[in-house]
Amino acid sequence: MRKFKLIAADLDGTLLDDTYTVMPELLDCIDKSRCRGVELAVATGRLYPSALPFVKDLKVSLPVIASNGAVVRDPRTGELIYALPLARDLALEALKLTAGGTAQRFVNIRDTFYTDASEEASRKYSEALRIQFTRKIPLEDAVTEDPTMVVIRDREEEISRLTAILRENFGDRIYIANSKPFFVDINNPGVSKGAALLNLCRSIGVRPEEVIAVGDGWNDLEMFKAAGIGAAVANAPDKLKERADFVCTKPSYRGVIEVIQRFILSGE
Repeated sequence: MRKFKLIAADLDGTLLDDTYTVMPELLDCIDKSRCRGVELAVATGRLYPSALPFVKDLKVSLPVIASNGAVVRDPRTGELIYALPLARDLALEALKLTAGGTAQRFVNIRDTFYTDASEEASRKYSEALRIQFTRKIPLEDAVTEDPTMVVIRDREEEISRLTAILRENFGDRIYIANSKPFFVDINNPGVSKGAALLNLCRSIGVRPEEVIAVGDGWNDLEMFKAAGIGAAVANAPDKLKERADFVCTKPSYRGVIEVIQRFILSGE
């Protein structure tokens, strides 16, 4: 059996289901994996402050890959290890292209998330992220420096339309990912979970082929490519499953348990 040393997993839709709770059976499985010498790393599109409570619940000590890989921080100290923000002029251009419609728009600068959406419209998103948004109108006035990322939220069909517009106008000048069908994330073009995972591997002395990456969204694809095995949980889009090395029969955290049992704990 192949020897693995690291599991890199997404949070929302992967380690977490829609209850946003770290389940005891998942934690028990991760603990058993650690006893076999296999650590867990978190790679998420969430902001670091939003991810941190779950990282602590999961007892993760390795650097956290946040904002799709634009930020890497040590969860033990909060130290910023790496940051690759989006150029201010590109962020402003993206906001201009997405203005005037129904989209809720968000800009992350340092540890603050600015939005021009109403409090009522953004409440569920705020609750899911466990952070408070700072309302700013016009939103462009908040972009006084290079932001970490821009996030657009809307109905699935509108996000598809906006994603196409952004890709047509920007090409490879920005990184675009649909972490969920109703989101489009905009980052520096050098950003991806895969690039951040490779940097993490180098820093902890793990070879990429010794990594299992687990996810459910298109922002996990580069991580699948970087790892020895890319595993898609059952709730991932069908097209993403086609790009994975292993497809779980179970969704979200149950899929993660399935991966750990199959590739780490089998033969106990």
